[in-house]
Amino acid sequence: MSVAADFKGKTVVITGASSGIGRATALEFAKAGANVALLARRKDKLEEAQKACEALGAKALALECDVTSEADVRKAAEVVGKRFGAADVLVNNAGYGVYGPFAEMDTADIEGMMKTNYFGLVHMTKAFLPGMRARGSGAIVNVASMAGKLSFPNLAGYCASKFAVAGFTEALYFELKPEGIQVHLLCPAGTKTEFFDHASFEGHAHRVHYDRMMEPGTVAKAILRAVRENLYETCLPAADTAIGRFKGLMPGVFRKLQEGRQKQRRKAGAEAGRKP
Repeated sequence: MSVAADFKGKTVVITGASSGIGRATALEFAKAGANVALLARRKDKLEEAQKACEALGAKALALECDVTSEADVRKAAEVVGKRFGAADVLVNNAGYGVYGPFAEMDTADIEGMMKTNYFGLVHMTKAFLPGMRARGSGAIVNVASMAGKLSFPNLAGYCASKFAVAGFTEALYFELKPEGIQVHLLCPAGTKTEFFDHASFEGHAHRVHYDRMMEPGTVAKAILRAVRENLYETCLPAADTAIGRFKGLMPGVFRKLQEGRQKQRRKAGAEAGRKP
């Protein structure tokens, strides 16, 4: 039995909720009748998302919060607790990426991604888990990426942070299942969000193919399904699940294929005057 076959009246906390996957997830939970707490750093965007959720009939709370700050996260947990009570569902979605060769990347960028993408998730889980444990139920959804299952060149720092999320999530699953708390890992591929707005992606092929990517709502619906049906791991699109399994079965062959694909991308990029 999932934690919430019916989300009506449940408390859902979402990070990175001002845009993209986070905002879309907030709207989906709002449609399902949940009370939604929206956490992010951009107050204006948060307030817009809050109004959109309220327009759907949901109770919504917008909180400015930097997930890299333990103090911010603790304060947010206190405010959510006073307004809605203990969280039933925590969606750890906040994250960003910086593109470029490792040898040329500033260490501060790598540390920044790890602080937000991994440690931000750790801070949030630490803050909201006690309420779930006290009640003996709840669900934690960690949004990683296919870059947390498969490594890609020029994304070493980002992949490292998302591999950390995947490893943390699997360990947490085994720890919390006996306590009745669900743990879920979401690994979406390229999605139409502000992720690719970072200056480091200028000229990158993903910007050219942006219109072919998944909509944030597709990932949001997968998050609700994962919680409803208690699915541990969801990779999107479905074809990427097969790629991940192929890597596990034949890692050497997978690397050879990836090397060949990267050569093709470098050549095509050079001809088109863009990054591989």
